[in-house]
Amino acid sequence: MHVHSNLNRLVVAASLLLCFLLTVEKLQAQTGRQVEIVQAGSLEGDRIAGREVRRLVGGVVFRQEETYLYCDSALFFEDDNVIDAYGSVKITGPRARVFGDYLHYDGNSQLADITGRRVRLEDGRMELITTSMQYDMARDIGSYSQGGRMVDGEGVLTSRRAYYFAAEQAVYFRQDVVLEHPRFRLLADTLRYHAPSATCRFLGPTRITGIPDGQLIQCTTGWYDTKAEKAWFGIGSSLKQDGRLLLGDSILYDRNKAIGQAWHNVSISDSAESIRISGDRARTDDRSGISWVTGNSLMAKDVDGDSLFMHADTLWAFSDSSAQSKRYRAYRDVRLFKSDLQGRCDSLEYAAADSSIRFFGRPVLWSDNNQLSADTMVLELKGDTLHSLNLVSSAFIATKEDERRFSQVRGKSMDARFVSNRVNLVYVRGNGETVYFLRNRKKQLSGVNAAVCSDMRIRFEGNKVSRVTLLTKPEATLTPVKDADPEQLRLPGFNWRGSERPLERGDLFSP
Repeated sequence: MHVHSNLNRLVVAASLLLCFLLTVEKLQAQTGRQVEIVQAGSLEGDRIAGREVRRLVGGVVFRQEETYLYCDSALFFEDDNVIDAYGSVKITGPRARVFGDYLHYDGNSQLADITGRRVRLEDGRMELITTSMQYDMARDIGSYSQGGRMVDGEGVLTSRRAYYFAAEQAVYFRQDVVLEHPRFRLLADTLRYHAPSATCRFLGPTRITGIPDGQLIQCTTGWYDTKAEKAWFGIGSSLKQDGRLLLGDSILYDRNKAIGQAWHNVSISDSAESIRISGDRARTDDRSGISWVTGNSLMAKDVDGDSLFMHADTLWAFSDSSAQSKRYRAYRDVRLFKSDLQGRCDSLEYAAADSSIRFFGRPVLWSDNNQLSADTMVLELKGDTLHSLNLVSSAFIATKEDERRFSQVRGKSMDARFVSNRVNLVYVRGNGETVYFLRNRKKQLSGVNAAVCSDMRIRFEGNKVSRVTLLTKPEATLTPVKDADPEQLRLPGFNWRGSERPLERGDLFSP
């Protein structure tokens, strides 16, 4: 009897321990609260594969904490806290609502799998549409991985994958992201959309095409406010429109005002004019057609297979729908460098209509040993090749023969012609004067010819005066070099400005 009594106590203890372990296991599995039945048209008990189940039909409503589940019919596995719902499925939580045709819901993990022809998630600001979605009711996070779209105002965004965070009211879209908007089309790898601000943040390679203007924006990081239509783009960004390309480490664009601004490593290029402008800061206004660049600004233009570089405090570009009306201006301390032509002035303007460059404010140009200056100068190009130079008022050409002697030409105005980017022929009109040195067969200076003539024609060879033709009422005097004082031969207005000359590209930025 004593042994039998002990055995009974052991059996009871083992049974209690087993029940305890099963209860603990069940409690550990049920991390969420028990789902409750709120209402149903009919309710029946049944067993499926050995599991207790309740069949609910007609206006079925479940509740779990603050979340309600609606459907036409359902199987409720109460012991497992699991629901399979069918027909007109709806989940309403504190922050979002989800609609579909079929729902599998695990009340313990609070994970819902919703499928259907049109699964829809809405939170009052936006709408996500797909065919299959998983929703974490505990954390208010939804996702799809088989493709879907978002509708928000005028825009429709599609992607392969998406992750919705109700607390942030934000969606992360991944793979084949496309945002279609009446005024633009956006393609991205990864995009974060914040519903309250209607702002997209780019987290990978992104392209934005303007509609109908064809504007193209490319970046790898940035944001776009779809309501205000303002955007910011980070390093490696570009904005292209009407043959112009804007680059910068930081670009801010206002589509409503059609104004773009860029900072750091800025570049604006015009493919039609073969012009590139760089600097520290830039601004473009598409409506007025006005752009400017400042801060270490540099313009480069293709000229005869070479590049003409220009630096100034500020560089401006003006254009409209007609390519022939494009103009470029440079202000304050303008400097130019080309392998065979250099210059300085206070300001200048390049006009696309006649391919001319107008120099203002003590302009001076150097070509080899020749220095050309006037109150105003106009340099004309033909097919990106130096063609002619018009020197207006106080025109002066000085050619350095040695450290003390200079051949000189002065007049009211001059027209110079270029051949192979070198001065070849000069016409002097009005008040012409010249001092030019002669050389013997050994290329030694032998004499100097001083002439006064209203009009004259001067030919250059090897960038030096080779022949002077006096056309109207000439007066000339030939003097041996040894008898001529170089200082006495300086014509009025002579000013050799060689110290200002940029000898290499780096000199454009010298003090």
